Amino acid sequence: MALKFENEFVVDAPVEPTWRTLLDLPRVARCLPGATIEPVSEDGSYPGSMRVKVGPVTIDYKGVARLTEVDEAARVAVFNVQGKELRGQGSASATIRNSLAAEGDSTRVKVETELSVTGRPAQFGRGIMQDVAGSMLADFARALSEMMAGGETIAATTGAEREPNPAGQETLDLTGHVGGVLRQRLAKWTGFAALKRLLSKKR
Repeated sequence: MALKFENEFVVDAPVEPTWRTLLDLPRVARCLPGATIEPVSEDGSYPGSMRVKVGPVTIDYKGVARLTEVDEAARVAVFNVQGKELRGQGSASATIRNSLAAEGDSTRVKVETELSVTGRPAQFGRGIMQDVAGSMLADFARALSEMMAGGETIAATTGAEREPNPAGQETLDLTGHVGGVLRQRLAKWTGFAALKRLLSKKR
């Protein structure tokens, strides 16, 4: 299943430190539960893993992330992420284009994502996957803003090795996101059904 979607969020920090922080993948990974990023390899890629939980099912991905494009003047950075299930045939890959713009003392980040998913997550369907991605991005934005507000910023990306996140300590639990989306849709469908019944009675 291939998806394309756009999202925006605002970080409560100036554009320059936000830009430098977003270029530091190991630092940014701290804002996403379940993600583990190791120090950069000789080829410039970042090995990593992701643990995702949906209800009783836990899926572990192993893969790499790469910074494929950096436009300092335009404040545009493009990342490519690829992963495969450790215990299954599924895979996930994404190209993520981040565009930053100053908005007073804050920073507006526009995120354009091309996502391809196979395996168990693809069973949720296109609409739910898009809604869940938007909800996840909102959580990520809040975590990033909190990290920046707490002084967790960097002046520049040096390429020096950093300590990887401890593996296995956290899981990206999508149960609430998926359940919330399903509840919202059920409420919407129920509302439509009630309205339809009401209109039918008036005829």
